[in-house]
Amino acid sequence: MKRIIATLAITIMCLAMTAPAAFAAEDKSDVTVPGFEIMSTSPEDGDTGVAVDNFSIKIYFNKEMTPENAEVRKSNATQFTLVDEEGEKVPLKVYYSEKEKKRGLMMVAADYSDNNKKDVQIKGASEYTLTIGDKLQAADGSRYNQTTKIKVKTLNQQRSMVVYMVLMFAMMGGMVFFTIRSTKKAEEKKKEETTTKGSNPYKEAKRTGKSVDEIVARDNKAKQKKEAAEARKREAQEALEAEILEKMRREKNKRVSGPAPISKAGSTYRVEVKKTGSAETKDEVKKSNKGTTNPKNQSGKKKNSGKNRKKKK
Repeated sequence: MKRIIATLAITIMCLAMTAPAAFAAEDKSDVTVPGFEIMSTSPEDGDTGVAVDNFSIKIYFNKEMTPENAEVRKSNATQFTLVDEEGEKVPLKVYYSEKEKKRGLMMVAADYSDNNKKDVQIKGASEYTLTIGDKLQAADGSRYNQTTKIKVKTLNQQRSMVVYMVLMFAMMGGMVFFTIRSTKKAEEKKKEETTTKGSNPYKEAKRTGKSVDEIVARDNKAKQKKEAAEARKREAQEALEAEILEKMRREKNKRVSGPAPISKAGSTYRVEVKKTGSAETKDEVKKSNKGTTNPKNQSGKKKNSGKNRKKKK
């Protein structure tokens, strides 16, 4: 009897322990996974300058977010709410990504369908808040079990338009300026070439209604004027070059006003000058030349010629 009671007690305990697991296996949507969370969003919470057109927010979870059950997808669509600064709701569409399902991508976008066009009015320079509900389910049936809010601010289109218009007008003004400048330069070049080469007097007379003589006289006058200007320019250039050369020559060749005695420079040396025309001086030169083997003022050829004459005698 005791053995039967013990066996029944053990059986009841086992059933009690396995019952919760069985119920959990039957309804996976009630399972809460602590690791179910958002990895990143685009745009991120607090971002500004979000585009008004095609307003959307991408959300990356750490679980696959592509449930096969249509009812689950329909339920997930109700877990996203977008409101403006005044609290008015904006119609939404929820999209799943088959290509990036492993990254847990979901996209929430403003619904611009025909039925909601009048209701969808994303304003510029306004803050919008996206709320993610706690009943959102992943592909494995686990629930998000928390509420998350993502706030973003749209782009100020009026300011951007003003900046765009200013840049556009500045660019157009620059293009017009450079076009006028290039056209003016082209006309000046053409005019200069026409003046240099000379125009056809018959064509000019026909175009202006003046006589050929007047056209020829005008061209000759312009030609003479240009030649005179070029001549003046050459003369000025030559004068400048001559002035520079003269200045360089003067600096190179420094002259003195006249001869000056050496004593003027501070020297005390005196030179004794003797006249060579006197008889005494001639005698002294003869004496000094006597008995020398190398007379003064004679080259080697003269010496040799003297020796040869003595031998012949």
